[in-house]
Amino acid sequence: KYHFRRLASHEDSAGRKALTAEFSAALDEHLKAHDLSEEFFDRLDRITNFCDSLSFSLCFDVPASGQISIFPRNGEDTEVTIKYHVEDGVISAAPWPFSVDSYEGYLVAYKSDSYPETLDPVILPYTLQKK
Repeated sequence: KYHFRRLASHEDSAGRKALTAEFSAALDEHLKAHDLSEEFFDRLDRITNFCDSLSFSLCFDVPASGQISIFPRNGEDTEVTIKYHVEDGVISAAPWPFSVDSYEGYLVAYKSDSYPETLDPVILPYTLQKK
């Protein structure tokens, strides 16, 4: 629900504002009903937002940079602003928030000039590395 609220909030139209308010009210109600910590879920959503930003930037295959503030360690109140850059299948971040030194993998992608009418798959390598 946090993810959907965040996505809905990316546009200022009346419909999106109403949807964002609806998600916020539902989240507040759910947290109160189950005695859950709003702060804990807000912290989790920041990490999710960071990962989403990296993956969306990679998937659109255009150079992108940004920064997001997160709490990288559970039980600590130290907030860190992570700067990232995505270009040519390389994702870099600083300071490094991950528990591994680097990570390599592959994505199944589709050629954009014919998508979605023709699903012509392409295997794309990517690397996650320190800046």
